[in-house]
Amino acid sequence: MLKYSVCFRRPEDITSFVNAANQFEGDVDLVSGRIIVDAKSVMGVMALSESDKLEMVVHSDESPDFLNRVSGLIDAVV
Repeated sequence: MLKYSVCFRRPEDITSFVNAANQFEGDVDLVSGRIIVDAKSVMGVMALSESDKLEMVVHSDESPDFLNRVSGLIDAVV
């Protein structure tokens, strides 16, 4: 399991993130406090996109292609 801090600066960031998550075979979640949403759900990601602190949890160690696609949104490794 890998954890990263992410930030969406524009609405296009959300759509590209969800598209990348949907092409990834593994599970990806977004976490804000006690709220967890499936990163493959555009509505779930939009609901959390205004949060100050967002954490992306990738439930696979085999995710280099996905991480490359969303690298512009990653702020830091958690």
